[in-house]
Amino acid sequence: MTRTTFGYAPRLIFGLFAIAFGAQSAMAQTAAPSFALTGHIEKFSLDAPADKFSAGKMTVRGIDVVLPKHLLITMPGQYLTAQDLFRGPTMRAPPRGENSGLALLDASAPRVPFEAELVGNIVNGVYIAGIAHISQGALHSGAGFIQSIDHEKGELTIGAQNGAQGAHVRLNDPEGIYGAASTPPLDARFQLDKENSPVHARTGFPVCIPRSATADDPKCPRGNRPSDSNIRRFTCARPGAPAAAVDAPRHDCNPELPIPLRVGDYVTYAGMLQELPGAGFIIAAHGLEAELGVYTSPGTEPVYVFVEEAIQGTKGEIFPNIPQEETTRFRIVGFTTDPSRNVEILVADIGRDVGGVNDIGVSLTGPNGLAPSNLAQLGRFRNTWPSKDSARAVRRDAIAQVVGSPHAKLANGLTSGRYGAPVGEYIYPELTRFGVPGYALPVAFENFCFLRLGGGTMPTDSGPQPIQPLTPFPESGHSLSQPVGGGRACDGQ
Repeated sequence: MTRTTFGYAPRLIFGLFAIAFGAQSAMAQTAAPSFALTGHIEKFSLDAPADKFSAGKMTVRGIDVVLPKHLLITMPGQYLTAQDLFRGPTMRAPPRGENSGLALLDASAPRVPFEAELVGNIVNGVYIAGIAHISQGALHSGAGFIQSIDHEKGELTIGAQNGAQGAHVRLNDPEGIYGAASTPPLDARFQLDKENSPVHARTGFPVCIPRSATADDPKCPRGNRPSDSNIRRFTCARPGAPAAAVDAPRHDCNPELPIPLRVGDYVTYAGMLQELPGAGFIIAAHGLEAELGVYTSPGTEPVYVFVEEAIQGTKGEIFPNIPQEETTRFRIVGFTTDPSRNVEILVADIGRDVGGVNDIGVSLTGPNGLAPSNLAQLGRFRNTWPSKDSARAVRRDAIAQVVGSPHAKLANGLTSGRYGAPVGEYIYPELTRFGVPGYALPVAFENFCFLRLGGGTMPTDSGPQPIQPLTPFPESGHSLSQPVGGGRACDGQ
């Protein structure tokens, strides 16, 4: 499964923050108005605690919303079911039907409120979600210089250079990929994305916190950075490997290992505010980006890549004669550590089967990919595919992979050559005639293949279980017997 990028919960765009209004009066009798709620979680409960894919109910901004069975909730670094959230911060406790610790009215209410973003349709008087994100603040972030490092805890103090003591930022990294493994009471539900590299330099090269202040850390060696602390832009090359022909001088190091962070580095971080017994509040970070420009040798492995932004239009032409403007525009922005190789862009669901074939993804670029920039922002790739393309179904994830790379999982947990992330923004139809019929046009969830068809699996106590279509489904009011979204049926795409 793929996860989020730098750690910000994906945002959903409704035109220019407006879902399309407008339909003929006859349509008003069948269309299911849409909704978008963003706010603190007030109540949260499960319908069937023993069921991994149990439906649930959540109250946000005073509105009760049904979370359908088989809905996957996008967390800062992973997909979880509603039941997963009721297993507590360790994710190992038996699930309960209430008291997740995330809702303001829970018996063990959180000190800092949690935020949900829910998008769905109002079907027969019931709010039913099709998209759900949970975080402690999707846009919360911090930045500053590393003032000090607690190597044993994997914790950074971040603030102004030569200024007062700043924020205590500890990586929420249970597997210890980027430093000392975090342990409870850090909340594992909000851990970093272990399948990609959310702790990285601006170019995507992974960075780490050394586990010792005295001995060299073999997983985060000092030698992977030049001894001159003023050098923050270089090519990490094995001895004998070619160096990139750019203004990033060669440094002999092991590119299979991350680059150690140092006091004085400038970083941006995202995470949840968490109170620790006797230690006050810290930031449990699920994403960190260092202002470093680190590259890899041309044509060699490993190579690193990350997705900074992915936006997909959903079109939504599901009712005739509606005065609306829609789009299937798809935009992606990302970086690679090897500008000499192109990057292929795919959109995908989680292992959905199409005719018995595992649907890894549909390539938007073709096998030749996009050519990264060799100009000022060396290694950046970006492209916008045109609007009005009716052949593009709505997918869950965007994937960037370096052409020619084997896309390997390294022994230390890092991923080479490939980065997957949820589509960060969905663009729904925008109104062109205000006040007709006088409520928000439905979201065409029938065009969201991963919701309508299901697919893929989730781990359970009894082994992997298949993800089925949402029940109840947040119907738009359009008949599935008719072509969906101007003929953009999910099957075979």
